[in-house]
Amino acid sequence: MNDHVPFRRRLPVRFLALTQAVAALCLGSWATAAEPQFPAEQIKYFETHIRPLLIGRCYKCHSEAKQSGELRLDSRAALIQGGESGPSFDAENPDASLFLEAIRYESFEMPPKGKLKDAEIELLTNWIQMGAPWPDEGQVTIARSPKAKISDEERSFWSFQPLTHPAVPALENDTWSTGAVDQFVLRKLRENDLTPAADAEQVTLVRRLYFDLIGLPPTPEELDEFLADKSPAAWERLVDKLLDSPRYGEHWARFWLDLVRYAESDGFRKDDYRPQAYRYRDYVIESLNNDKPYDEFVREQLAGDEIAPEDPHVLAATGFLRHGIYEYNQRDAVTQWQDMLND
Repeated sequence: MNDHVPFRRRLPVRFLALTQAVAALCLGSWATAAEPQFPAEQIKYFETHIRPLLIGRCYKCHSEAKQSGELRLDSRAALIQGGESGPSFDAENPDASLFLEAIRYESFEMPPKGKLKDAEIELLTNWIQMGAPWPDEGQVTIARSPKAKISDEERSFWSFQPLTHPAVPALENDTWSTGAVDQFVLRKLRENDLTPAADAEQVTLVRRLYFDLIGLPPTPEELDEFLADKSPAAWERLVDKLLDSPRYGEHWARFWLDLVRYAESDGFRKDDYRPQAYRYRDYVIESLNNDKPYDEFVREQLAGDEIAPEDPHVLAATGFLRHGIYEYNQRDAVTQWQDMLND
């Protein structure tokens, strides 16, 4: 595919750095904010009813020793900070707090091994509606620095590096190379005291080319046609012929479709059929056969409805967002949606 924008995943690295900086600022503001003063009767309510509940039902997974989902519940600052899913307590709208959704099994389900008793849920609900009163602990800092998602070793991987134009090596007694790529290969071979393998036979070369480009072997007639062509341009013509074949897109589309988990049914036990899924499959095949640039290919799949809302071909590209396994009667809709986004 010619003139394609190279696939360089530098954005995630920069995005990570940005989010870590924002997180650090936010954590700093939480850590230094003064705790509100609560009436004595609310503190008594917390110590009598809430702290024992948190210790008995929450601290095993959400305290200093262990932080499932990066969530701690052993201080008010930790409750406000929340975990991977965001703040657990909403001071402006306590009833909308994620903490309450979780203990009511309205989105997340906490504790996961069994729902709290109604009386326990009522106690915790009253506490959150009060504003989550907690004894004054001073300026509590939560020791949870942003985790490095990309190591230095991963950051140095070749596909993350900027494009460069290295000088083509000049090699003595080079009668093997037919282009710049060969010269780099030959230099590496010589550095390791190796020599190039002998040229493959024509029949072997043709079969390799067919399998590489269209995933199918040549027919006997196609093989005879090539062997009968004694022109110096015979090989180039065969390459162009296979690149122009509709089988080229069909073959290479399989790799992308596997990557994005393309499926024509929902999965799970019911496994409902997706009658329109083929439109996305055809979009990928046509994009490859039409030599669509990679950046355009990706943009259309993420936002085709915004780019060309009247073009059914581009609209089909947004099928990319619909390949996750789906269970129509899944009560935990939030987690299911998160799983689909992660996929």
